This record gives sequence, structure tokens and C-alpha cells, in this order.
Amino acid sequence: MDMTEDKKQWKEETKCRTCGEEKLVHMLDLGTMPPANAFVPKEDLQKEDQTFPLRVAVCSNCLSVQLQDTVAPEVLFSKDYYYFTGASAPLAKHFETLGEHLAKEFQLTKKDLVVEMGSNDGVLLGALSPYSRVLGVDPATNVGIEAKKRGVPTMQAFFGEKSAKAILKKEGPAKLILANNVFAHIPDIHDVIRGIKELLPEDGEFIAEVHWVGNLMGDGGFDQIYHEHIYYFSLHALKHLFEVVHGMTISRVELIPIHGESLRIFVTKGKKVDPSVLMLMKKEKELGLDKVETYLSFASKVKEIKDTLFKTLTLLRESGKRIIGYGAPGKGNTLLNFVQIGPELLEYIVDTTPTKQGTFTPGMRIPVVHPDRLKTDTPDYILLLSWNYADSILEKEKELRKRGVKFIIPVPTVKILSPT
Repeated sequence: MDMTEDKKQWKEETKCRTCGEEKLVHMLDLGTMPPANAFVPKEDLQKEDQTFPLRVAVCSNCLSVQLQDTVAPEVLFSKDYYYFTGASAPLAKHFETLGEHLAKEFQLTKKDLVVEMGSNDGVLLGALSPYSRVLGVDPATNVGIEAKKRGVPTMQAFFGEKSAKAILKKEGPAKLILANNVFAHIPDIHDVIRGIKELLPEDGEFIAEVHWVGNLMGDGGFDQIYHEHIYYFSLHALKHLFEVVHGMTISRVELIPIHGESLRIFVTKGKKVDPSVLMLMKKEKELGLDKVETYLSFASKVKEIKDTLFKTLTLLRESGKRIIGYGAPGKGNTLLNFVQIGPELLEYIVDTTPTKQGTFTPGMRIPVVHPDRLKTDTPDYILLLSWNYADSILEKEKELRKRGVKFIIPVPTVKILSPT
């Protein structure tokens, strides 16, 4: 279905979502494409994709980088959701380690409640459940079912002021509220923060992991931009949102090597601030993240990656080489659709997520298959769509590389790795 058929499912934003100012400055247009996780079952191949514009702006007042268009959350999240945390071994390990760390740092006991918004299949809360009471909040039906199989109770809902009040009444306040790769997905971010303030006691903490815009600007990973990711946060923008708008305090920050480079923030109702906050603010200024001009220069870098990647793949195919894709993350579909990489360039994509296997990528309609296909099939080249896990994937696929397969890394610059 074309985006013009039902405008109730998306809208163009004219004001900054975080500060309310009419100071949005356009910085990048990736065109019109389907939601990144709208994988297509075989029986629906004849149906048209539902597409929406994908444009990015920066607010000249609070420096919040955000999409210019909002797709209704019900379109993106409420039904079956193809992203499963547990399907990615590096990501699952990351959250299992984080759970154990949080349990020790905050000395959690069975009296304490930990709530996670966008809890997905419950990997993180599963790691915390031996130490505390846990509750997931996620609108998608299928991931909630998987979480409950892990023993993680899950409320099927969007987290906000209403759901927070319901949790408070039934379970009491939450010592920790967690949000990992979900805080940037929420159009009405103010409703979420009101919910956090409602559920959090005076000594509680809100802990979130978000894509750091410094990594986006530095590495040119434009494929991290898709309809689910409404915001691309800097610490500058987050401080304005929490401290200026909502009167809370970002007390500590960490840059962590996940999804390229992510920002972990610790938010409290108190006023004590760790030196890490000042240090990162200084680093962001050195990178120019406090200037609109820095963001506007990003578009030229994206175009260079697009042109180089398309030319590279086209020349390889014209010379008779076979190319397939590795990993079918949501961000990979931004890259495929923007660069216009279809099955004529990539024969198929392998992915470990069972629900994606047997489907086709949204927009470009490339088949997604089980990784076992590579046990009997040896392509010449593999485009690494899950480039943020390059090190672990290259280590895992040593035997494949010994067979002469070359991997192509698409960002921050297009490069072809030798087999070994």
C-alpha cells in the first residue's frame, strides 16, 4: 500500500519532539521505503509494500537529531515483530553480562522490582530474574510469548504514564527501569518520561542504551536510520530533554561497544553528577556535535557510501561473481532500499532468526534463508549487513573464508576483505 493511501498511519513533524521549537533543519533524505522489520512472507509476495518517507532533521535549539516523519507505533510494533534479541549471540551475551553487572552494582534482592520497556524476548530480564522481581513491558505479541517461556512476566503494552500507574498500583515502585535500544523508538517521549517519574522512587534509576549520534556521524552508519528509530541522541540532546524539560538528572554516562558505539545513560531524581558526564560533553564539543553544521555535512558522506557500494556490487556481478548477504537486521533493509540492492545483486541473505527464514526483505524482496545454506554453497562474496558484529562474524566464519569467500564491509567505507 502506498503511503498516500492512509495518512492516518504517518505524519510529517514540523516541531521538535523533544523541546517543541519550530527549529527543525533538514539534514538527510533516504527516500521512501517500507518499515525495516516488515519482512514479507512468501504468500504475500504479490502484495505491495506499505511505504513511508524516511527523512532526518536536527533541531537547532536542542540539537536533537530525529526523523521528520512519524509512522504510527501500531504499524511498527504491535503485531508480530521479527527482531529477537536472543537470535544474536553477541547481543544476548551483552545483555546477560549487563544483567549480572546491574544485580551486583545495585545489590538487588527479591524485594526489588526491575521493569524493562521494550523487553522483547526477555534476555536481559531473564538474567536479572534470579536476583530480583522482574517485569517486561512490550506491545508485540510474539516476543512476549517467548519472554514468558523464559519465565519473564510481560505486560503487552506500550510503556508510558498509564502503564506505569498500573504497574505501580499492582507491583509497587521499580528500583530500576531499563530501556535498551527502545528509548529512541518512541514518538511521545514525554509520556514515557512521565511514566518513568511515576514509577521510579527517589533512590531509583532509569538506565537506557541508545545509539550514539557521535558514532553515526563518525562512521557514516546511515543504515542505523529507519522508521523505528525516531531519535539519534547525543548527550547534549538528552541533557536538554531530561534536565531542562523534565527536571531529572543524567548522573552518569558510558560509551559502550555495541551497535557500533552506543551511549548508556543513568538518570535519577537527584542532583549528584559523575565526572563522566562532563567528559563526554567535552568530547561531543570536540567532535562538533554541538553545531548544526556538523550534522548537515553528514549527507555527503552517505551519498559517497551509496555510490561506491552500488558500483562495487554491480561490477562484481558483471564479472560473473556470486554475492549473498550475511545477516538480515532491520538496518540492513535501510541500506538495501536506499542503495537499491535487489536479488539481481544479492542472491539471498542468511540469518539465524527463525521467524525471518523463509521470508523476503521488505522493499527489495531478497529471500532470507537458514545459515546452513553456506555449508553446501560457496558464493564468491558476502555483503556483511550486520557489520556492527564484524569481528565476531569473521571469527565464526573462518572456515568459510578459507574456502575463498571474501567479505564486503559497507560502512564506514566500503572495503573488501581478503579470504584469510
